[in-house]
Amino acid sequence: MSTPQLENGHVRIANELLEAILRGGFSQHEQSVIFTVIRKTYGFNKKEDDMSAAQIGGLCGVARQHVTTALNMLAARNVINKRPGQFGMIIGVQKDHRKWISKAQLKATTTSPESGLVQNLDMSEIWTGGSPESGQVDSPESGHTKDNLPKDNHQKTNSCAPQADRDQVGAPPAGRKGRATTGLNADLAERFERFYATYPRKRSRGAAERAFGKINPDDATVDLMLAAVARLQQSGEWVDPQFIPHPATWLNAAGWLDQVQTAYTVEEVKVIEAFNVALGEQLGVVALAPYAADRAAAIRDFRTFSDKPGFVERFFPWLSKNATFPPNVGFDWVISRKGYANLTSGQHSRKAA
Repeated sequence: MSTPQLENGHVRIANELLEAILRGGFSQHEQSVIFTVIRKTYGFNKKEDDMSAAQIGGLCGVARQHVTTALNMLAARNVINKRPGQFGMIIGVQKDHRKWISKAQLKATTTSPESGLVQNLDMSEIWTGGSPESGQVDSPESGHTKDNLPKDNHQKTNSCAPQADRDQVGAPPAGRKGRATTGLNADLAERFERFYATYPRKRSRGAAERAFGKINPDDATVDLMLAAVARLQQSGEWVDPQFIPHPATWLNAAGWLDQVQTAYTVEEVKVIEAFNVALGEQLGVVALAPYAADRAAAIRDFRTFSDKPGFVERFFPWLSKNATFPPNVGFDWVISRKGYANLTSGQHSRKAA
């Protein structure tokens, strides 16, 4: 049986701010993200914290792509502040709720001629994140702009079907492998082919060519793009195809400039090493390489389970003396929310001899 106690950690939040959140008209995902940000900041007496979408999703049980959509919308409504960080985004709540922007105000601003944004914008693209297949990732910007809105649902007439399948007058000339091009000159087309051949998700080629043409990268910039793609694949963030953005989305967001974690941080290494010393012989030693983004996110989440000083240093030795373990479990299960709850609730307490 779980018996939460205030002395084991609690979050202080002003009633006025809590009431503003409750009446703010947020979706379930947005509200979950807000409270997770509060847990990660106010829960540690901080105003902001460096966190990734995967870490937030792991804490509140929301899929990563929905977390990204919620963060962008909350930033657009000025409910949170966010800027690029080392591991994701440095995020904090804008506690002056009088500065928050309502849904109606945001929609009016977005469709206003003075706003400089696309007229008659379909707000459902922002509120729901579009198709679950979009795989969009967080960007340093506060929300969508006319340059990074998903294009797939609005450009059906410019499909990238083979030229032989499109006989309409005025169709763009066929490029390599019979695919349509968007008027790229020879040098730029060659650079695009290098990029597209390396990019792991081949979707909406026409939109990707248009985005590439707007950037007009030189050879050095293309090299940076290819190196960034390699880092993302090495980091484990792009193992699951659903988390890989369409190439046009990645290009429009200048994804090659994002900081990508490819090795465990000092704090994450401390957790792994503490486990190896206390339980490695019994449950298996955890290697520090290769780096796994999901494991790193789980470790960061695990460190939030208690804010008591020395929690990590004491936890694994305590387990080695007081707990038994189910068959075939290891480090990842021990630091998971389920494993932690089972182990600390006495479900696997070692029986006295």
